[in-house]
Amino acid sequence: MVKEVSTQKKKELLNATLEQLEKIYGTWEMPWGEINRYQRADPGNMMDDQAPSWAVSQASSKWGSLPSFDSKRFEGTIKRYGYNGNSFVAAVSFGKKLVAKTIITGGQSKFSKSAHFTDQAQGYIDGQFKTIHFYKADVLANKVTSYKPGFIK
Repeated sequence: MVKEVSTQKKKELLNATLEQLEKIYGTWEMPWGEINRYQRADPGNMMDDQAPSWAVSQASSKWGSLPSFDSKRFEGTIKRYGYNGNSFVAAVSFGKKLVAKTIITGGQSKFSKSAHFTDQAQGYIDGQFKTIHFYKADVLANKVTSYKPGFIK
């Protein structure tokens, strides 16, 4: 874009963007995180400016961002909400001992009443990955619950 778009066209696009921000938000001086939001809604529900959401500083992969977060305004919203991007990111180090970090965009549960519906959202937004435990001693040391297959309480 730097080489192929004329300076005049860039100015026109900047002015159009400023006008659009003023029209929608009343000012062009809007922090990106106030506009660009992460919200996870129950299946079948729409994004809602009144429902809880998180500020996201990430941008689209079109601009070279990884992790990637594409957002848009949905019907009935003023803010932009994520609709595309990374849903899962992992980094693995294959040294003498395997080390891995991962993050899921929102959480592992698809049910909004679950504690795991959005428990990873802030980590995803902040780039704070969680450790994956591969070795039995690490799994046992970090377990939350356990069960025995076939055993009924």
